[in-house]
Amino acid sequence: MRLSASLLCIYFYALLSSGTSSSGDDRRWLVALVDLVELDYVDHCEQRATATWNELIGGNKGLSTKLERDKAFGIFSKHQTTEVRKGLSGYTLAANDDVLKRKVKLLLQPGDTLLEPEQWIKLVTFGNTALHRIRFATDYDCGNNRSCTLRELQSSLARQQDEETLISMKKSWEQNLPDMTEYLEQILPLLRNASKENEHESVEDYWNFLVEYEGALLKARELWDNIKPLYIKLHKYVSLRLKGSDAVGNPLPVHLLKSLNGDDWSNIIESLLPQHPAIYQKVQANLQLKDLGGINAFKAAFNLIEELKLGELEADLWTDSIFNSTCPPVLLDWCKPNKVRIVSCKDVSLVNYVDAHEAAMKMKYKEIAAVHSNNTYILREAPRYSATFEAIPGFISLLALNPHALNRSGLFPLDVFSYNANHHRLVLQLITALQDLPKLNFYLAADEWRLKVLMGLIPYSKIPSSWSEFRKEFSLLETSDIDLLGDPYILFNKPFIGKFMGLILKYQIYHSFADELISDEHDLVNHVSENNERISNTMMQGFGRPWPEMISELLATRENGLEFTGLTDYYRLLDDYLDRQLDPPKESSDDYIEPVTEPSPEENEIIEISREKTEATIKDETHEDLLENVIDTGIDDLLAKFGAETSTVGVLEIKNPVHSGDQSKDVKEASYNTYWWIGIAVVLAIIVILIAIIARKRHNHRKQLERQRRDNTHA
Repeated sequence: MRLSASLLCIYFYALLSSGTSSSGDDRRWLVALVDLVELDYVDHCEQRATATWNELIGGNKGLSTKLERDKAFGIFSKHQTTEVRKGLSGYTLAANDDVLKRKVKLLLQPGDTLLEPEQWIKLVTFGNTALHRIRFATDYDCGNNRSCTLRELQSSLARQQDEETLISMKKSWEQNLPDMTEYLEQILPLLRNASKENEHESVEDYWNFLVEYEGALLKARELWDNIKPLYIKLHKYVSLRLKGSDAVGNPLPVHLLKSLNGDDWSNIIESLLPQHPAIYQKVQANLQLKDLGGINAFKAAFNLIEELKLGELEADLWTDSIFNSTCPPVLLDWCKPNKVRIVSCKDVSLVNYVDAHEAAMKMKYKEIAAVHSNNTYILREAPRYSATFEAIPGFISLLALNPHALNRSGLFPLDVFSYNANHHRLVLQLITALQDLPKLNFYLAADEWRLKVLMGLIPYSKIPSSWSEFRKEFSLLETSDIDLLGDPYILFNKPFIGKFMGLILKYQIYHSFADELISDEHDLVNHVSENNERISNTMMQGFGRPWPEMISELLATRENGLEFTGLTDYYRLLDDYLDRQLDPPKESSDDYIEPVTEPSPEENEIIEISREKTEATIKDETHEDLLENVIDTGIDDLLAKFGAETSTVGVLEIKNPVHSGDQSKDVKEASYNTYWWIGIAVVLAIIVILIAIIARKRHNHRKQLERQRRDNTHA
């Protein structure tokens, strides 16, 4: 290895300097050692990324090569920790040497790679083998006795309506999951060993350390207590719409949510939409028309990122990435600037469109962090779980559903949105809530359950079936005992707490920008682009500082912690709607305003031509004096005889046709339906008058005949 020879040179220099070295020489020696260690980390990162890429695309020997690289990385990382610790002996870092102190701390406590080599090998072998089987199995049940791939299963699950088939689909997925007994006995206990190797007494403390937030799990529980009422309302609403009022408050089977483990309920959105779901239907239709899936969804995402003035996209991404695999997207980083690749699916859906925006922003986050001068390897790829790395991309995914962003993307026109702004916001909030609230619940449930198992709070005999019981109580969901083993964070013993806090923080970021607008109708996307420094500055720092220290700068407030109010304020319209649905008021009103539908371009052309011809004809056949435009039909005398009045309204309408654009907003447009009925009434009146005239004439004629008959008789 290159490092061994390099270290020999450093040691030789240290021997020559012994006895006469100054503190400055010691620092230079330590900096040189850290730089060399980081260079070797980059080499390992490249090798692992290449092997992972080959495995993801199904390359020959992809899994075996990936396992070799991952095993070697763990052994290397543990060895370098020892070397840095030796190099640090006898030297005290200066209090103001922040960058070097940060690097040394991250190198000395790299997390799970401090496990003994055989334990590390066991962990990565279990996780990689399980994920490979899940990703490439072809015996999933897609219904109609048809075997399929994971991508086809995900697509079929979203469309399936038959409950028995949904159950069969989920079971076929669970058959490809790893063994729960092996996980409980061989993999999960490794967390205790990793905690001790990183000098922490408990797994909870170890996870708090990895998230770099003191008391992270305690804070997460506090946040969830304030968010839980909204989750419960959403759960009750889903139960009401799927199973009726008798099911409200009872656990819901996960298969009814068309979800494999219950962490995302988006597939049932069409069963939950409120009355007038025009925005969802229009957006879905336009996504299909524009084919905004796969590569096109990512191009739309980078258009938004460029609009936010956060930089352009590296061109090689489109040719080097894969867009016909499975969703959600997987990002692969070679630990070098501008070398991040994507593996994603090409399916068109609103969920995939939003996920593409989040994944694209994670790529931009890595790129911006990499080009910053201080960010060498360890400050870009630190073994920590940053909430800002989750929150900022999540914030961009929220912006993707902002009305101004939807308008610019051609998915939903802003003028139509303005007719029923709050109603459309409600529908958009329901869409995001079906993704984020179940995720928050799943993240915390998975971490809490693992801690309970490791702390011995669950009787040993009940542990294998305890996940489903815990989920039923904590989440009000009926799941299997093993479905959590389909998640990579579970397979590799990673904590979800960083993702949980990132979800909370993304709503705080959204709220901080939205609060600066004069009104909800103003362009939030444009406002963020004009004030994007606090986002870009946070990304530039990478892992140079613990993320909690950057919260106040990111939010442009004095807040230096996480608050639930950003999320609850965002969902205020949804919260009110759920209250009304679960406890309907005695009197309800529908405030929805049907928007005025504009004719299609072809119809506009026809109307304009017709109007031009009409106006030209009228101009030729009418006089300047309106009174002269009254046509003498010979009926006026008859009408005058019976007291009827004539009107020049029709003439005025032709002479001065009214256009909606010529009127002020305070004047109502003329109702042509009214004119239609007036015309019918006038015609009926004329007919009645004519009938009366004819009857009167016949009556007079009969009298005249009778008089003549009498005269003849007398004669």
